[in-house]
Amino acid sequence: MRRVELVTVRLFVAAAMSMPLCAQTAVPVAQANARPTAKSQMPDRSKAAPLGRLVDVGGYRVHLYCTGQGSPTVMIVGAAFSFDWQLVQPEVAKFTRVCTFDPSGTAWSDPFRVASTSAMPNPTSMPRVTPTCADRVDEIHRLIERAPVEAPYVLVGFSVGALWERLYAAKYPNNIAGIVIVDHAFLPKAEADETRPAAGSTPSPHAPRDGYSPPVLVSKAPIVIGFEDDWNFSKLPKRDQELHAWALSQHPIRPNLEMATDCFSEIESEVGERTYPLGDVQLAVISTPNEAPGYRELQAKLMALSRNSEQVVAENSSHMVPIDEPEVITQAIRKIVEEGRRRGSGSKGP
Repeated sequence: MRRVELVTVRLFVAAAMSMPLCAQTAVPVAQANARPTAKSQMPDRSKAAPLGRLVDVGGYRVHLYCTGQGSPTVMIVGAAFSFDWQLVQPEVAKFTRVCTFDPSGTAWSDPFRVASTSAMPNPTSMPRVTPTCADRVDEIHRLIERAPVEAPYVLVGFSVGALWERLYAAKYPNNIAGIVIVDHAFLPKAEADETRPAAGSTPSPHAPRDGYSPPVLVSKAPIVIGFEDDWNFSKLPKRDQELHAWALSQHPIRPNLEMATDCFSEIESEVGERTYPLGDVQLAVISTPNEAPGYRELQAKLMALSRNSEQVVAENSSHMVPIDEPEVITQAIRKIVEEGRRRGSGSKGP
């Protein structure tokens, strides 16, 4: 794997798909520079049939892919493309129902629009075409309701998707049996905004391989590290690697610093200073051996979201846990699913 040079400044970029926020000192962006792929290897849009089905969520359609049977349903709310989870989804499908989706503006999903409502029935008349954090969360909620995805749910969020699931849980707390946070994205501390790389600029002692490169500090330059740059990208089935390249070629909507900031602000507005905002909901926080300033503090804060939380460290992972150590995610999901069945699923709020 090629080593990426650290450049300066504000965001840690590392993301899956083109959308995850990195869990390092910063905010993920997504894929801007994809590794060149032979045109013949890219699925043609007309030939790449959706893995699942398209669900109308209010004047536009979103791709939903569900496999397996059982309850509670595992709903992977992001980030990454639906097919980027193919080292996790098939394993989870062996013991319960599991769904992935592609947010509007990505893969097979329609371009983003402001959803139609009784007050504003014509979404095409809306000028805004870039989704906010609340838009993404409400889109997930409408998808779950209109598909429908059977309750109760175990929500799984990776990187920026962890922000989406936290806001979802704050706005729609009913029927949540558990939450799995996979290397949560975060904004850098003010002191991290310097012209030199901070901790994490050298390989972690826990690095799983030679040439390991942690997420990168970037400023305004479109430097992005995604799944296809990860050493373990080849673990994905060939079909899914090709779908990933195709989806990137469609210029998907990518989360950015503004969305991350918006998400944190929305969560603060919904939750405030409330202690244990998730109540007794089962919570698994999957972390990595990230040594960036503020990373451990973030993990502690995430653990304090629920009275019933557990931290799991993916010791051999970079930010790309879904392909570096998918079994860690699967095991965390299984534990919550089995405990939920034993106790009788359903959320216990604050």
